[in-house]
Amino acid sequence: MALAGDSLAAASAAPGAGSASGIFIASSAAPGTMRAMRSCGVALPSSSVIPGARKVSNAERSMVRSFRLLVAFCSTARSGKRANSPQRTARLPFATFPAMHFALTLAFAASLVAAPSEPPAQPAPAAPTAPAAKPAPRTPATPDAALAPLAFLEGHWVTTLPNGMVSEESWLPVRGKSMLGSFRQTRPDGTPAFFEFTQIVSGAKGIVLRQVHVHGRFETDDRRKEPMFLKLAKAENDSASFVPVADGEFGEGTTSHAADLASVTYSRTKAEDGTDRLTLRIESKPVKDPKKPDAPAQPQVIELTMKRAD
Repeated sequence: MALAGDSLAAASAAPGAGSASGIFIASSAAPGTMRAMRSCGVALPSSSVIPGARKVSNAERSMVRSFRLLVAFCSTARSGKRANSPQRTARLPFATFPAMHFALTLAFAASLVAAPSEPPAQPAPAAPTAPAAKPAPRTPATPDAALAPLAFLEGHWVTTLPNGMVSEESWLPVRGKSMLGSFRQTRPDGTPAFFEFTQIVSGAKGIVLRQVHVHGRFETDDRRKEPMFLKLAKAENDSASFVPVADGEFGEGTTSHAADLASVTYSRTKAEDGTDRLTLRIESKPVKDPKKPDAPAQPQVIELTMKRAD
């Protein structure tokens, strides 16, 4: 019995001695269990709550109930009682069950040993992070100063030809390093004859003009399947002239795709009535007139003057 008592005392005191840990026997199970333990000769404190105790879990309560049944069996054996037998037999000394007593004592102590007194360490709160710096506000691109001499093109220009065709050209204002223009010619019946889309862009090698020509249904012209590629030759006094680029001038493989074109010139002037006029002059390289084979080659010139429509 000294062994049993010492074992339980050691097992229960080890984690909780001098600390807030200990053993707590659930109130619903404590009285019967304590009586059973004392009847088996196990030395226990008189109170069902050991100082420094903690509340046991559901799993521990289940183990306590199982232990009560085993201790009750032990107590019955010690008092000589048998199930379903009215006869009282001679008491069996509890010393005949040293192994069982020792094992049950250890099992009971182990099931009730308290957890360490200190709660599990909680992770340290993350240090507050500095708010991300807001990106600097981005402002729209300002017009490139190199395109300022071409600002006169901006606007909507229109004219009606003697045959009833309407020609009109529109240019958006300079934005950053580019300008965008479009040309439309409309027949008297309202169907489109052709369209042209033109970009003027400033770059490291100068200002260039690229133009795409398509028919009324956006079919490409067999003679102008590739964009025409010109460069600014001169710009002054509301006038600008573009000429074809030389092959490879703006990189390997670049070509003008301009056929016999010599130059394209835009000029803005004031009419007598004070309205603005935009004149488009297209000049070809000198060519021979098939009707005058002996005459020297002469450039072919097309001029189209439009007035501001807006």
